[in-house]
Parts: sequence; C-alpha cells; structure tokens
Amino acid sequence: RLLPTTETFDLRMNFLNKIQAIVDSEWPDRDIKAHLFGSSVNGLGSESSDVDIVLMTTWDDREHGVANMHVLAELLKRNGMKQIYTVTKAKVPICKFFDPETYLSCDINVNSMQALPNTHLIWTYVETDPRVRPLVMVIKHWAKRRVLNDAAKGGTLSSYCWVMMVLNFLQMRNPPILPSLHEIYFEQLKSDPENVKQNIIDGVDCTFFDDLSALRGHGDANHETLGGLLYAFFHRYTVTFDYDRDVVSVRHGRLLSKRERGWHIDIERMCRFLCVEEPFNPSRNLANSADGVSVAGLREEFERALSILARSGDLDEMCEQFEF
Repeated sequence: RLLPTTETFDLRMNFLNKIQAIVDSEWPDRDIKAHLFGSSVNGLGSESSDVDIVLMTTWDDREHGVANMHVLAELLKRNGMKQIYTVTKAKVPICKFFDPETYLSCDINVNSMQALPNTHLIWTYVETDPRVRPLVMVIKHWAKRRVLNDAAKGGTLSSYCWVMMVLNFLQMRNPPILPSLHEIYFEQLKSDPENVKQNIIDGVDCTFFDDLSALRGHGDANHETLGGLLYAFFHRYTVTFDYDRDVVSVRHGRLLSKRERGWHIDIERMCRFLCVEEPFNPSRNLANSADGVSVAGLREEFERALSILARSGDLDEMCEQFEF
C-alpha cells in the first residue's frame, strides 16, 4: 500500500511538463530544463511523496533570473501555485510550493548538479536486491508518522539521510546484502585507469559502478527476511551503533570513525551528534540538521520501535502517528 501506482507516476510526469511550460513561457530563450529527481524516480516514492524538481541551466543571473528563489517564487505564484515559501539559506536553496490542480507538493531547486547522480545511485541500490525497496519504504513511513523526517524545519533527518542509513545497514549485514558501488569503482580505477569512464560534476567525482547485470544476486547468500531486517535495523541504532564514534558511510560500505573524518571536534557547533556521510560529497554530514536534543529524541524512537517489534511485531503500533 506504500508503493505508487502507474497513475501516480503519470501525474508527476504531467506536473513536470507543467513546470517546464511555466519556465519556458517566462524565459523562452534561456534553455532551462526541468528534471525529476529523488523519490519520484529512484524507486522509493509513494503516493504521498513530495515531488523534487531540479532546473538545469547555464544561465546564472542570481539577481533577476531563475537562480534567485524569490524570483522563481513570484513566477510560481502568478501561475496559481499556493503555500509558497523559499529556503534560501540551505546548502542548496529551494522553493517549496503546492499545486492545487494536481494536489502535489513540490521542492524545486536550480542547478543542484549532484541531484541526478544521487537519484541514479539510490535507484541502482534499490534494483540490486528485492528487499531494499520494501525495507526503505517501511522505515520512511515510520519516520514520517513519528515526525522524524523534516530536516528543513523540524530539526530531524531528511528522507535522503534515512535512505543512506538503511543502505549502509544492508551493506554491513553478514553476509552483505548490498555492495559499495563506490568501492567497486575505486577498485576498477586502481586496476585499469585507462578504461574507466569518469563522471566529474563541478569538480566532484560522481562515478560509481552501476552494471545491474553484475550486481543482481549480490545478496543471495544472505537469507534474512524483511521482518528480521526491520528488527535488526532498529537494534543497530538502539544497541550497537556508537553515536560518539561512528560515521555511516555508504561510499565505503562500512562505518568510519569520527576521528577518521575529522568530525570528532566541534561536536556541538557543527551538530555532529549523529554522522551520516554524503556519498558524493564526503565532507558533508547529512545528519547535521539534528542537534543533541533531536538525536536524543531519535534514539528514544529507535528504542520504542525495537521494543514494539520485540513484544508484538505490530507495525501499526510501531508507526502510530506521533502527537505533540
């Protein structure tokens, strides 16, 4: 019931075309291309998921052009969008809005160069093993119901951060269910640098191994069920994960140490209470939206979920809507 229908995907594609038409009518000669990214196309969307759109353009007028979120917001308002507000101080400035015609909520940004490779990375992991999609969908649903998935306003974690936490967990099962797509690429680069095609975006190496014919079956030696994995995920973040030491790294397929990343200092100022490495920009901690109080609350929620699963396995109770 969490998975989207074909009609849902078609609605999102029509909405993308609508945004493209709005931008083209305002700036017909600027070659601005709208792309879906995130959960709408990475295999992890649900009917209630927001739409993520990136506008790619070489036009860089940050005062009067589309790159100015306030200018973009005014354009969207003139074209009937509602509940519009901008988040200009984020690492990637975004404009959030609601379309009353399609009933879709959208986050839109300009020239977030790593949005598309990030989406393809997650899609490749999702397609590698059939347990990935349902496990991530349950964790995302739980996080939403328990109000743990609002990095921008709520001081918790983004959906992207939650996905990285699940992927790394699956990389570290014994035997592993997922490989590290970056590590496979690093090995190829080391052994045959002449024949490895690299994808460099804004000076950042966004290359990873994505040959699904070679990846599928990687986790076949692991016979854990979806229910067992769900329990083990919450056990990890309740019992075994060392919040003072560990860094979640999908890039390397293991846990790094905070000292290794240089994140053992400025814990409070930099919000390094929980550390989740961004796979394409390893200097960025995806969990720095959560301060010490938020992480303490997250740990209480992990413990609550684990307790419910151990006692009754009742997913409805585990995902009961949190009320303030």
